[in-house]
Amino acid sequence: MDSIAKINRKRKILDLLEARGTLSINELAELLDISPITLRKDLQDLEKQRLITRIWGGVSLATHTITPEPPFEDRSVENLKEKRAIAKVALTLVKPNDVIALGGGTTTYEFAKFLGGIPNIQVITNSVNIAYLLLRLGVRIAMPGGFSREGSYNLFGDRAEEFFKNIFIDKCFMGVDGIDIDGGLTTLNPSEASIYTSMINSAHTLIVLADHTKLGQKKLIPMSPIDKVNILITDELAPKEILKKLEKRGIKVEIAPLEPQIESYSHSEYKFK
Repeated sequence: MDSIAKINRKRKILDLLEARGTLSINELAELLDISPITLRKDLQDLEKQRLITRIWGGVSLATHTITPEPPFEDRSVENLKEKRAIAKVALTLVKPNDVIALGGGTTTYEFAKFLGGIPNIQVITNSVNIAYLLLRLGVRIAMPGGFSREGSYNLFGDRAEEFFKNIFIDKCFMGVDGIDIDGGLTTLNPSEASIYTSMINSAHTLIVLADHTKLGQKKLIPMSPIDKVNILITDELAPKEILKKLEKRGIKVEIAPLEPQIESYSHSEYKFK
């Protein structure tokens, strides 16, 4: 099994290639501050995983790893009933004066809509549209710097990662593309994996918000081992055999009932202009 340092190096390689396109071996080694020999070993592993392509004089992301995401507005209506139910249960875990972190995503966006009535909370997020929503609700926020990418409102990059390494968070509420006993928490986006790892490591309690379609899924890039998760909030359609395995690993599972219908702010009211 790869060491944490090696996993982080591989993530950084994918981040750099996504942000800059093709890079030479020497450029990558200099940016990562490692020897070309160490870098070549990492590149061999990534090539075996079909995540990169070696070309004359350099390396680039494999074309199949760059999958355009549907627009946020399209993704936000998928399994909306489940996301709103999960958001309501998550709300019961937030207390006055909490410092909480929200990862970007459609489920955490639904959760953010309910935070306006809790006194003296502070929310830290890398999501521009969640920050905009919370400001309109009168919630104090903090954001890292960073870069954006097409199809996402989330910021990423070295500055954003360092920001989360230097703060303390009471509770981190995180959406995922996949959660699996062996694969842990995973995402489709190489550029965002590192910042979410930093966010998770800064939190006292990690709470994962994932509807039933995310359970048992292992996506492209790991964010965190499963043992980091304290609480999983999912919906009543989640496979019971997977939930039992997660509970055996010490994870508290909260099931969000899908009925009755949950009131929520209109999505269109807060659509990002």
